[in-house]
Amino acid sequence: MVAVTLDDFAPIGWGILSTGHIASVFAKDLAILPDEARLVAVGSRDQSKADAFAQEYGFERAYGSYAELANDPEVDVVYIASTHNDHFPSAKLCLEAGKHVLVEKPLTVTPDEAAELVELARERKLFLMEAVWTRTNPLIRKAAEVVASGELGAVRHVAASFGFAFDGEESHRLLDPEQAGGAILDLGVYPAHGVNLFLGEPDAVLGYGSHASTGVDSHAAATLVYLATADRPAATASVLCTLEATVPTRLEVFCTDGSVTIDSFIRPTEISIRRGNDRDIEPETAITQLPGGGYTFQAQEVMRCIRAGELESPLVPWASTLATMRTLAAWREAVDKGVA
Repeated sequence: MVAVTLDDFAPIGWGILSTGHIASVFAKDLAILPDEARLVAVGSRDQSKADAFAQEYGFERAYGSYAELANDPEVDVVYIASTHNDHFPSAKLCLEAGKHVLVEKPLTVTPDEAAELVELARERKLFLMEAVWTRTNPLIRKAAEVVASGELGAVRHVAASFGFAFDGEESHRLLDPEQAGGAILDLGVYPAHGVNLFLGEPDAVLGYGSHASTGVDSHAAATLVYLATADRPAATASVLCTLEATVPTRLEVFCTDGSVTIDSFIRPTEISIRRGNDRDIEPETAITQLPGGGYTFQAQEVMRCIRAGELESPLVPWASTLATMRTLAAWREAVDKGVA
């Protein structure tokens, strides 16, 4: 048990690295937690962008380099909101500067990079978390608790999908190989984490898909295989992500004695729990409200962990992040081998 003092309730000093759209959404949500979060500094590679961001969202200071942000003594934790290819070097920079770090998903581009960051955080005794905000949502947590309790029997299949028809320029980060674009790293991380929450890491990944003209994967599906263990029977999962069609943003967990359905599972406000296998059974519904853009739950979990001296969150543990990174890598490899 960590002793609590009055200082433990002082606002946590936040820094945001990069000034794109996701950074702005997160900044807005931090601003509605004034008793918990202090908006200390923002860093950009462009001083004018940093200045404009700080002024618009209420940060005390603005820096024209990531290094200056990382070395601000009043910043306790840095949110890495840059493009995928920059997650690893920027997170490493901040950890080496002694900062706790929240990194936008995916944590890195490769499993090896992810493992290196985890080891660095462990060595430095610093908090590190992949920003998979879905796993901190109260309804997702409720679904995980119900399934883990065994009330619905054993999990036999999980299905998760997320996609939309993207019609932007080829230079957009989603289609740019230099920025580690592609459907799997940007969208597939959500279905993969959703499946991991209920089944863990698969024993095999059977994937297929197609590529955009830039060479990044733009449409990908996979079957995840789970062999039987002493604790559960064999199970399967299906995941789909695409930049070529609008598909349901849905997560479904099918068990031997019931099921859970979560529509809009990226930011759900309602889940449906069906107990039993009678098709006429009326499902139970659980609802919640999302303060701001819904990132407050994630921010509060980060701050709770930092105050408690925890290096990783039980909601987004390192083991789950590393396992999901390996699943994404296997999925991308399968798509690259399967089609031109």
